[in-house]
Amino acid sequence: MLRLRFYTPGEGSAESVEPAEFFRVIGSMLCRGSDNAPVATYAKNWRLSDAEFARAESLDPVVIYFENNAGLASSAFGPFDAFHLSDGMAWAGARQLARLDDRTLLWYPSKAQDGWACLLIAPPGKSRFDLTGERPPATGRPEARPDRSASQGLFTGPRAPALQLGPRAPALAAQPQREGSVPGTKD
Repeated sequence: MLRLRFYTPGEGSAESVEPAEFFRVIGSMLCRGSDNAPVATYAKNWRLSDAEFARAESLDPVVIYFENNAGLASSAFGPFDAFHLSDGMAWAGARQLARLDDRTLLWYPSKAQDGWACLLIAPPGKSRFDLTGERPPATGRPEARPDRSASQGLFTGPRAPALQLGPRAPALAAQPQREGSVPGTKD
C-alpha cells in the first residue's frame, strides 16, 4: 500500500494522506488504483475536494513508469526512497524526473523530446501488470526486471514495440531505449 501526503511546506499542519495500491497521474489528474478513481487535480496546486496543497509526497518507496494512451510503458525507474510532485514536476529527492506540459498535458522525462500520457507511481517489487490487471504485451516478453548493478537505481528490461496511434503517435508511442536511458531522449 502506498500513501501520498498532500501539504504545503511552511503552512502549519494542514495536510491530507491518501492511500492506494498504486497511483496514476493522467495529465493533471491524480488517480487511485486500477479503476482510476480521481483523488486530486493539478492546476498550479493540488486540489483535493475542498482544499489546495502545493505538494504531493510519497511516504513510501516507489518505482515510476511512464505510460502512453495505448497502455504501453517504459521500463521502471527507481526504486526511490524520496518522491514528490510539485510545481508541475515529478522529483526523486532533488533530482527532477519529469515535467508536466500544461498545454499538452503530457509528462516529459528530463531531457526528453517525447511526452507520455501517464505517470504510474507503484510500490517496488510488484509488476505493473499485477497492479493494474493489464496483460503483458502480445510478444510474450516479461515485464522489466531490476538490474542490480545499475548505479542510478534504474531498471532495465525488454520494451514493448512501438505502436502507431495516428497524428499524435510520436508523442505517445513507446520508443526503443538504450539500457539506463530516459524515455524519449536522444542521449
